[in-house]
Amino acid sequence: MRLKLAIIGFGTIGQRILTAAKRHPDVEVVAIYDASPVPLDDKCDSSIVLESSAQALMARSDVDIVYIGTPPNSHMHYCNMALDHNKAIWCEKPLAVDVSQSKAFIERLKQTPIKAAVNLSLASSPVVAEIKSQLESMDKQAITSIEFDFHYSAWPRRWQSNASSWLCLREQGGFLREVYSHFVFLHQRLVGPLQLLEGKVEYAKADYAETFVQASYQTQGIPVRLKGVIGGNGPDTNNWIVYGEDKSIHFTGFRALKISEDDNWQEVEIDLAGDLDYTQLEQVVRMLRNQPHTLASFEEALAVQEVVEGLLSTAR
Repeated sequence: MRLKLAIIGFGTIGQRILTAAKRHPDVEVVAIYDASPVPLDDKCDSSIVLESSAQALMARSDVDIVYIGTPPNSHMHYCNMALDHNKAIWCEKPLAVDVSQSKAFIERLKQTPIKAAVNLSLASSPVVAEIKSQLESMDKQAITSIEFDFHYSAWPRRWQSNASSWLCLREQGGFLREVYSHFVFLHQRLVGPLQLLEGKVEYAKADYAETFVQASYQTQGIPVRLKGVIGGNGPDTNNWIVYGEDKSIHFTGFRALKISEDDNWQEVEIDLAGDLDYTQLEQVVRMLRNQPHTLASFEEALAVQEVVEGLLSTAR
């Protein structure tokens, strides 16, 4: 039997989830709700209902799981609504902006049998599976340092223009929440918790999101450094680099992996059949069918949120 998925928030990622679902033999999108009027045109099958409210979508008896792809400060509202209607939950990252709201929801979630996960897409990436294998072959005592490095010529990025009204603002936007959160999840799942030692966050305009970030952390005694910059001509840069005495690992752009064992970076060829939205959806199916899966739990997403919001709080 195909799993029935409903989508709340039909922006860029919501549309990508729909595209992936249309290709998945075990998933059917039955309803969509967005607070702004959305043209469905050729993106949707005629059987998909455009609901007039989130409440109407949640009340549908044919919905197995709700994907929540709205701006971050509304996530907990919709998650609680889904819980009220006994719907499984697949929430977009970042989990939320308010840590206390996230903690309260997780405590409520623990009291139910409802299945829930957060869409930190690296959880199902074959590249990350290879990184895990590479790390397991390393002596963690031989890791000398780890670096996060980000650069964007503009924020939001061009493909995020339909969400620029909130992505550019300090309240719930910024690259720390939008991108760094993915890499914090990767780091904490594969290496360990990040402990902030010192942080610096700069803003170019009042109320706008961060434009420069620098921070020092440690993970189990390993020094970890972060640098992020907005502005200046150049390609988008998303790097996570593990330096070891005998081997180093360079993960970049969500898809590329290099290994150095002789002072030179060598590309690692990995089968990337299928996009991350589709592979995540496969894991959602496994979760709902009580099969082992790799999806990020709400507890993992809360740990990521605490790292991100903890750094942002150093500038407040």
